[in-house]
Amino acid sequence: MPVITLSRQFGAAGAPIGRKLADRFGAEYLDREVVAMVAERSGIPEEEAEGYDERLPGLWQRIAAALATSAPEVAMPPLPSGSLPDTEIGERLAALTRAVVEEAAARGNAVILGRGAAFILGRRPDALHVQLHASSEARLRYLLMRAEDIPSETRPDEKSLRELCRSFDRARGNYLKRRFDVDWMDARNYDLALDTGRLGIDTSVELIEAAARGLQQASDLPPPAA
Repeated sequence: MPVITLSRQFGAAGAPIGRKLADRFGAEYLDREVVAMVAERSGIPEEEAEGYDERLPGLWQRIAAALATSAPEVAMPPLPSGSLPDTEIGERLAALTRAVVEEAAARGNAVILGRGAAFILGRRPDALHVQLHASSEARLRYLLMRAEDIPSETRPDEKSLRELCRSFDRARGNYLKRRFDVDWMDARNYDLALDTGRLGIDTSVELIEAAARGLQQASDLPPPAA
């Protein structure tokens, strides 16, 4: 099948959609796995590598992971200070991230969530690039649902979740603009853009699967006669 990249707003259900797609295709799924591989290759702890790409402290990344996996997490921290990591380290990790994504694409049969994968791989014929978005209210509903599984004493409140959405989206947009000089919310950068708040997870998965299978069939056709 084609390699599927998913670019998503925070809270637009990118992780469950990515996992369901990987299950349907029996594909390799890469999300936090990219961070783990980059950390291993760079020789630094995974928690230190976490957040370098989107310029957010690791604690915020762990809270996001808790919302995605329903794992208990610590209380919400103060808002990010905006401090940037060392430039040389950032460039090194960006190069390693590119290598991990390109290697996954070369193996084929992969679903890659985030990490600028759509812009790393570009318009290669075997890659389907998808952008997932939703209204702020739809994303808040989704995150509140996920937050119910976090212990009440450490559960983020509605105000914190709204700020978390804004912080992550701003950080992702700034990173992709700086690294690839793109507007990550411009639908023209993708093959398919879906409002997951309106469509829901299952319908979004169905549409992406259909597009991926259609792309695969198109790539299997013989070239037109001269």
